Amino acid sequence: MTDNVIELDRVDALGAGAIGEPGERVFYIQADKADARLTVVVEKEQVALLAAEAVAFLDRIGEEYPEEPGESSTLHPSAAQVTEPAVPLFRARMIGLGFEPDRRLVLLELRERTDDEDDETETPSAEDLEDEGYVARIFATRAQVRAMAARGAEAVTGGRPLCQLCNFPMDPAGHICPRWN
Repeated sequence: MTDNVIELDRVDALGAGAIGEPGERVFYIQADKADARLTVVVEKEQVALLAAEAVAFLDRIGEEYPEEPGESSTLHPSAAQVTEPAVPLFRARMIGLGFEPDRRLVLLELRERTDDEDDETETPSAEDLEDEGYVARIFATRAQVRAMAARGAEAVTGGRPLCQLCNFPMDPAGHICPRWN
């Protein structure tokens, strides 16, 4: 599994967002460190949940570990934008947040596979044990995570408008509402 673990310690940039036209967008989380870029495909719902949970998480840890002056410098959400080329390494199935108090860095962990994907009734083969999927550990400042959350929330709300009757997205070419039947 060591070949499948990617660690970006103290990234230069962290972003969440979408590329494409509304209705055909693909959502990503992207991290840059020096000349390396990690791009991971995520679901729209994962970005929405991550944006909300990251802000709540940062507020909770801020009570015990207050942000230092200058640490809370606000990054503009455009600094957390996903940029092209967006060539994903894997699709994240599980996303977690953590905090390293000694260094005051937030850990964003993206996993390709979840622990419950393995069938417990079968004994895993040696090949299954070796292929646990990618795990990306991204260490970022609180300001970077807040900017990523703001940009991710903005990308989620920037899609197609919802129908007021059925709450499904409306296509620009027209919408056939199931509630009109």
